Amino acid sequence: MRIEALKYQTDKKEDIIIFVDYNKVYSEGYHVQWSIADIAYRRPPSRNYILLSDTYRDDSDYYVMPPEEKTAYALKRQMEFAGEEKLKEALISTWNIIRPDTDSILGM
Repeated sequence: MRIEALKYQTDKKEDIIIFVDYNKVYSEGYHVQWSIADIAYRRPPSRNYILLSDTYRDDSDYYVMPPEEKTAYALKRQMEFAGEEKLKEALISTWNIIRPDTDSILGM
């Protein structure tokens, strides 16, 4: 499930949206996998968002990388663009969106 986790505006008036993927994985035992899916940004006066992944997926070096290196490279680029704090904030925001409401489950 892809979740629009965090929207904010930078000092330079750039609009940023961080998307987080939340997946239930059933292979090798059940576990939940979280990842930063992508970052969309829009610079004024443009109305269209650009995906950060589009900027590095065109690199010829990216295509020849093994999957593990692609994941690490994407995370490195995301950290350079948004910063570790914003990525952590997006993950926490995602958890707050999907976490169960314990009071309603327990009928309180």
